[in-house]
Amino acid sequence: MKKVSITTLLIILLSYVSPFQGEATFPEKNIVFWGLGQSDEQKNNDLIKAYNLAKENNYEEALKIIDQKIQISPKSTTLHVIKGLILNEMRMYLLAIRELNNAQIIESRHPGIHFGFCKVYRNLGMSELYLQACKVTVEIHRLSSEAHYEHAQTLIANGNMELANKSLSTAAELNPNNAQYHYQRGMNFYYLNQYDEAERSFQKAFSIDANDVDSAYQLAYIYAARKKENLATQQIERVLQIQKKHPKIQSAKLLLEYVKKNALEKLPLKIIPHEYHIGRSKSYYKSGEFGLALIEIETAEKLKPDDLQIKEILIGLTGFLLRINKTEKALNKIISITNKTDIITAKAYQELGDIEVLRGNLAKARTYYEKVLKLSDPNGIARQSLSELPDKIGPNTSPLQRSEIFIDPSIALNRKGELFAQYKMFKRAIAIYSLASRIKPNHLPTMLNTATVYYNSENYGKAISILERLLLSFPHHENMLAHRILLAQAYVKSNNRGKGLKNIAIAIKIQPASKIAIKSNPVFNELKELKEYKNLIQ
Repeated sequence: MKKVSITTLLIILLSYVSPFQGEATFPEKNIVFWGLGQSDEQKNNDLIKAYNLAKENNYEEALKIIDQKIQISPKSTTLHVIKGLILNEMRMYLLAIRELNNAQIIESRHPGIHFGFCKVYRNLGMSELYLQACKVTVEIHRLSSEAHYEHAQTLIANGNMELANKSLSTAAELNPNNAQYHYQRGMNFYYLNQYDEAERSFQKAFSIDANDVDSAYQLAYIYAARKKENLATQQIERVLQIQKKHPKIQSAKLLLEYVKKNALEKLPLKIIPHEYHIGRSKSYYKSGEFGLALIEIETAEKLKPDDLQIKEILIGLTGFLLRINKTEKALNKIISITNKTDIITAKAYQELGDIEVLRGNLAKARTYYEKVLKLSDPNGIARQSLSELPDKIGPNTSPLQRSEIFIDPSIALNRKGELFAQYKMFKRAIAIYSLASRIKPNHLPTMLNTATVYYNSENYGKAISILERLLLSFPHHENMLAHRILLAQAYVKSNNRGKGLKNIAIAIKIQPASKIAIKSNPVFNELKELKEYKNLIQ
């Protein structure tokens, strides 16, 4: 039988936290609207339709209705609140903040505003603003279980489990049949080493929802770790009987091996706080909750400030997210606590150099890259960066603006790659795009950006290969016209005029007005004497 390590069991315990299982992401009516039964807005059929569409995750259709209503009633606070909440669910966070700000200008006490800010700041990883907004939300929505639960999440992410449990208790009093509240209390008690309370909370959650795999598994684990063999076995059997796909089903099978081998003394009982938050951070990252992933790893750092592993995760996460100020602080901290010849220090200087490139401070970037060379450059990244680094910003470059914030790693890396490409640092841009594609394979913007860089660096064969592959994966994507023209250019540049003409013809079929742009494209000048080309653009 397969051997399972203690480390594996710790991962099993700390991972797959299922932070918002069973919770509707779009808030309740009493948050979105003014007090129930007191507002004519709740009788408006269009608003109710938009709200119901949002609850069903049909955000685009809901947004269309709200935008139409805003054109008619631009001073309606509720309309701006709903739009902000919808944009948040669509991960358009900065636009969501703008709408919520618009709502606040009209009526600062509207019930949904601070709840919206709470959700948006969470998703952006702004821990202080997140905590404050959720605190205000609770003060306004004292009778909303959802508001108290959201506040509890801010406290958990910041490591304050005792206060979080008070909020969860209030949420449970307001909504006693919500198993998630009790499950989360159980995890918090476990974190606090209050195992009897943890057991009772998991039992309560499982009694409410017999299909709650998370509570069932955690109860089984705590029984096993406390050497309650018979209870553990019974509970594991319950977990395995739940007909549901869930990561912890496999974990339960591994746990059963420990019980059968009579090796319960090897199961760790006590949660190590910083490892717990690392586990939650990884779990949130995997589920796409990048803001909370950032807040959790920052909490781990507070608990163990000199841990280099945490620092590396923090740097990687903030770098992926393109959170320059946060990244810079983390980098300077790691440089201050590591040996000056350490490879981690070299990585930190490399990242600082990249930040200065993004800002357009090329001279400063050069000094950081040179520091990397003096320390260690095992992958040759700093040397490559220096070889491609221009002396000054060109006329067609636009450095990263301070107002730009990117929370999705794929989008952030693409923006970073675009900036390096603007500086004609093509090899670095391609390396960045490669990282983005590993995070999200077959990501359309990444593939298009990579093809464009290959084209601009005169590697037409690779550009054609990617663009042709894109046609198979995304035959009708929204940027198809530009795609076809770029593909035509690449074929012409590689002396394959036949396929160049074929793609020009397809581009014109997509959009007849594109003839003007094609005719003025200097790449196609060498085709102007060809009869086939003349027939296409006349």
